[in-house]
Amino acid sequence: MNCEVQHLENYIRYRILIINGEQYILDMERSFWKILFPFFVWIVPSTIFKVNDPAIIEQLKESKNEKAGSSQLVFLAGFAYVLGILLTPLMNYFEISVSPLVNILLLFIALLLVALLYLSISHKRKKKLENVVILEQLSKHVVRIRPRSNKQVFKLLAAYTWLIMLDVFFFLGYIQTRNLMVLIVASGLLFGILLACRITVEEGHTTVKFLK
Repeated sequence: MNCEVQHLENYIRYRILIINGEQYILDMERSFWKILFPFFVWIVPSTIFKVNDPAIIEQLKESKNEKAGSSQLVFLAGFAYVLGILLTPLMNYFEISVSPLVNILLLFIALLLVALLYLSISHKRKKKLENVVILEQLSKHVVRIRPRSNKQVFKLLAAYTWLIMLDVFFFLGYIQTRNLMVLIVASGLLFGILLACRITVEEGHTTVKFLK
């Protein structure tokens, strides 16, 4: 079936799917495995929730904070870039002399903090949506979402593979150099990779298949 995908600017965890004139909500972060491996959204069936009240969709589409949110993201990205340039000459000062066990422990703590940060933000988005509608109270349907094109699949797999390899390189670099700045960069990149699950269901048109 043909499906129109719409983004929710203030609820970026979710997508609106319009199928045969009926509206559904897709939770992009409902599955742990689809967060780690975004392309699983095309392989593993997804649960969507049917919304019968158009007023709920209209309320979700309100984007009062869209411009402010975009400006903040641009500012943070620019600030991180400038900060990275300024700290580059000081890389040697972030090297610490610790035992291999402590080094691995710091790596584990960094991974744990990334996971907790991501889950905390994801939980806040869910609570925000529940102020408008509780998905579990809506009727559930299971669908298989198809990619828009083979080009989209190739681009995602290539970008995802490259980013994973780059992040592994940074983490291995930290283990070898014991440089905290390298660990910070690797952790930030990992957090960005976790956000990549959203790009598998892009705004526009695709196809879905309902499953029993």
